[in-house]
Amino acid sequence: MTLAHTSLGTLRGVDLGGVSAFKGVRFAAPARRFAAPSPALPWEGVADAVAPGPPAPQRPGRMGWVPGLEIDPSSGREDCLFLNVWTSSCEGRRPVLVFLHGGAFVFGSGAQQMYDGAVLARDHGLVVVTVNYRFGFAGFWYGDGVPADIALRDQLAALEWVRDNIAAFGGDPERVTLGGHSAGATSVLALMTLAPGLFSRAVAMSPVPYGFATRDEAAAWTAAAREALGGADPFTVPVADLLEAEGAAARATPPVGGLLPVAPVVDGDLLAVHPMDAIRSGAAAPVPLLVTTTSEEMRLFAAIGGGDPGRRDVFEEPAQEVVEAHRGPARLLVCDHHSPMRRGGITLGACHLVDVPLYFGNHGTPLTGAGPEVDERADAMTEEFARFCRGESDLALDL
Repeated sequence: MTLAHTSLGTLRGVDLGGVSAFKGVRFAAPARRFAAPSPALPWEGVADAVAPGPPAPQRPGRMGWVPGLEIDPSSGREDCLFLNVWTSSCEGRRPVLVFLHGGAFVFGSGAQQMYDGAVLARDHGLVVVTVNYRFGFAGFWYGDGVPADIALRDQLAALEWVRDNIAAFGGDPERVTLGGHSAGATSVLALMTLAPGLFSRAVAMSPVPYGFATRDEAAAWTAAAREALGGADPFTVPVADLLEAEGAAARATPPVGGLLPVAPVVDGDLLAVHPMDAIRSGAAAPVPLLVTTTSEEMRLFAAIGGGDPGRRDVFEEPAQEVVEAHRGPARLLVCDHHSPMRRGGITLGACHLVDVPLYFGNHGTPLTGAGPEVDERADAMTEEFARFCRGESDLALDL
């Protein structure tokens, strides 16, 4: 039995052999529809943290076929503000990685296998935290008295929970790396303007740097969703109706940043300026920043009918802009590992997502392929990623 004594109460985790996992840990009170998160409540006795909490409500994702991203969309619940922790020991003080999942802001969970933190915790000296947050209608409804950017507010609440509680898991709250992939990495860029002091390093894996909505775009998306509800009250209709309305809004409005069906809004309040403008002006936190992409990002989207596989203005080119504009230490790493998988008549190649299991040490799937060469590359990438999170890396590895 593995126990962690947090500021809110004691948790019982699972011993996995060299690493313990605490899953389904509440970092906020049960979420209320269209309300900002509120602090988690204390409890008495020992609470089990042995199974992930439910993800946010979501429609079947277009990427659910990707190995490591499997998820049952019917398991989504509005009460979804949970996180997972992997640690080699609840004693000591080790650097922390807080990681935000991807999914185009409409899909995903911190419990997806691709983001499993066991290898990084057991073999590389990190305490790893993965986070659920609200997205889609629940995270980005705009207007009607709803706080803007609830998704970002959830992520801020998770970072505050880490600050206050990660020492109970052997983590050092002064050495937190905030990381994320795709939508999660896009969130990292926003949080660099919103969360000073809550993290000391940042990793943005395949962000969409221009994936932020204007107020007009956010209002148009919400209006399309409201129209799809046919006059029903979004505060009281069943979740299934809101998910249908979310899909209708995505079909009725152009993608944000060339890709995203919905995205954080630069509302002038919580997100006061576009994160790219904040990075250029120096208003973003000047923390050491690792930005990663693959060399053929859009091949994954082309495989599901999403356009030109050679397009580079969504991921690769803007990622270079981020690194060049950032006022702190920054480096862009490009992974050219080729997936052997095929989908829609397209070989995925060095596509979006292929690098994530290599960084996490969760390779050997059909997405990454298997064998000694894959193992060698994954070992090098996982160690370099961990070295950055530990504050030891000069970001010089050629991937």
